[in-house]
Amino acid sequence: MLNSKKINVGISIGDPNGIGIEVILKALSNCNLHKECNFIIYSSYDLIDMQQKYLKITTLPLNRIKDFNNLSNSKINIKEIFTDSNFKYGEHDKEVSANGILSFKHAVKDASQNKIDLLVTSPINKELSYSSSFKFSGHTDYLKNFFNTDPLMLMVSEKFRIGLLTEHIPLKKIVNEISAEKITQKIKTLKTTLNNDFLINDPKVAVLSINPHVGDNGVIGDDDQNLLIPTISKLNNAKHLIFGPFSADTFFSNDNYKKYDVILAAYHDQGLIPFKTLTFGRGVNYTAGLPIIRTSPDHGTGFDIAGKGIANSSSFLNAIKLGLDIFRSRNLIV
Repeated sequence: MLNSKKINVGISIGDPNGIGIEVILKALSNCNLHKECNFIIYSSYDLIDMQQKYLKITTLPLNRIKDFNNLSNSKINIKEIFTDSNFKYGEHDKEVSANGILSFKHAVKDASQNKIDLLVTSPINKELSYSSSFKFSGHTDYLKNFFNTDPLMLMVSEKFRIGLLTEHIPLKKIVNEISAEKITQKIKTLKTTLNNDFLINDPKVAVLSINPHVGDNGVIGDDDQNLLIPTISKLNNAKHLIFGPFSADTFFSNDNYKKYDVILAAYHDQGLIPFKTLTFGRGVNYTAGLPIIRTSPDHGTGFDIAGKGIANSSSFLNAIKLGLDIFRSRNLIV
């Protein structure tokens, strides 16, 4: 393996028929990144080469590798894990999507073996990716199973951070998924990641209510009174700084949300709607609570604009930068 002090950044390609490879190449056209990083894209060399030429994106030269013995610190490394170069922008094709999953699985394995220092994942289509060999609802669900842990989806932007108590599950199942133990575990994961990954001591955590208006004292459900409020009280008795629960419909209507280091939403859309409304195209999805560092952009596969050369790479670039910041924090390089 190359003896380099550079940070090894692994990248999975997402769905080849989407905008994943486009935003990767656009982000890596930023030469400043290469001063401290080696980039390793998990893919077919020809697939990256063909899309680069089609989209006319100029980057450092590509370097095909089979393992890390031939890693280059002056080129973009393509770790060739499959040879298929088929793609058709915008098409829904499970066979093509499967290559994106291969890319992700190999990158996760290398991250678990410390061959790469951080992993940035491009978007997949959950329906197309689901198969007999990938029975997961997405990247996070796979990582939960692979590392046998319960990670937390944390959306990060310059303005604020939002963590999710529950993630990709139907609305009708949310309340049954929430327990005092789960609330406690998620809040402790938030505190740990803010301490270790963002170097924030004694973080202030705001919690959004499960029901509208915090249940209006039981008129609109008693889940907040029976679950959130006593759990928050217990955590605060242990000298945590947990605030709420707050009614989600007004929480983001003024700048009060900026008083907190992180916000914990009860379910996916409760957190993602305000986050994407206020920061879309610049935010980052960070998987907290893992032994590895994994980030991703805040958008999907973009089948509707794939191949048009108009995809915005800002979120993917921010995903790389956040991963690097967390790597430095974990290694006390500040």
